[in-house]
Formats: sequence, structure tokens, C-alpha cells
Amino acid sequence: MTSPQQPPSQPFAPSRRQFLIGTTVLATLSVAGLGAIASIGAAHAQAAAANADADFAAFIKLSQYLTGKTSLDVEIGRAILAGLKVDDANASAIIAQLNDFVVRTNTPANGLQTVLDASQPALAKLPKKVMTAWYLGVVGSGKNARTVAYEQALMYPPIADVIVMPSYARGVPGYWAKPPVLSHS
Repeated sequence: MTSPQQPPSQPFAPSRRQFLIGTTVLATLSVAGLGAIASIGAAHAQAAAANADADFAAFIKLSQYLTGKTSLDVEIGRAILAGLKVDDANASAIIAQLNDFVVRTNTPANGLQTVLDASQPALAKLPKKVMTAWYLGVVGSGKNARTVAYEQALMYPPIADVIVMPSYARGVPGYWAKPPVLSHS
């Protein structure tokens, strides 16, 4: 038996209408899929932002307690916290533990370091790092030191009316070359 011969198969050539409908359906599905992926990404971004905000709020609470200052520069605070996290991946957890310790023990700020050195060595390094960062404007030490503030560092405002900051001149260039004018009154 011989099988009937089939005509050679033609390559699929969609009509213009089939092509437009197919690409429209494909584009719609792609956009819907990207929208779902974007909403998942946005949810993760919101969760990360909420965690970052909670970490920062805890850090500022601790900083206010340690420094005794109720108004601290937000941008410097963010830079300090970022530097602390670079130095120690557990910085956020240690900040939370230290805040809990302070609330639980009601320890005054001026006695905290002594109490921590004696009873909580795991927490004892953080207050020194935080105070150094706020007052000197430097996070970390040695080759890992990063400057986060200069004239905004907390050590300068109390003495600003008396002492010139290093590298800042009070007058025009060369003002020190002329002798001061003495008044005879």
C-alpha cells in the first residue's frame, strides 16, 4: 500500500491579524509579569527601608542618651551608623541590646561605660565608638578610619568662639603677616 503523498509542509506564515494579536497578547503578559515582579521588589524595598528606619531610630536614641544632645545631625548620624555597620555586621543588634540594657538597668550615661566594662563586655566597645564618631567626626580606627564630619563634629561648637578649627583661617590669606594695629586709648 502506498500512502497518499502529502504536500510539502509550508513554513508558518501568520497573517497580519494573527501577528498583531499574538504580539499584543505577548506584550500584555510581559507587562503583567513585570508588574508582579516590580510589586514583589517594592515590597522587599519597603521592608528593607522599614528595617533601616528602625535601626536608625534606635541608633539616634542611643546617641542622644550617650551625648546628652537632643538635636543631632541626621546626615551625620546616618553616616556614623553606616560606618559602624561596615566595621561590625552586628552593629544594629548590639545597638538594640544596648538600648534594652539601658532601659532595663536605668544606668545613667556617665556611669554606663564602667557598668558595661564590668558586666557586659560584648556591649562595652560600642559606646566608645559612638562617642568618638560624634565628637571627633571619625568612624573606625587605623586604616579603616573614615571621616564623617569635620566642622559639625560635636567637639567644635563649644569652643568655636575662642579657638579656630585647624585648617580654617580667621582672615584673608596672609593676614598673619601684618603686625596687629594697637590702639592707644
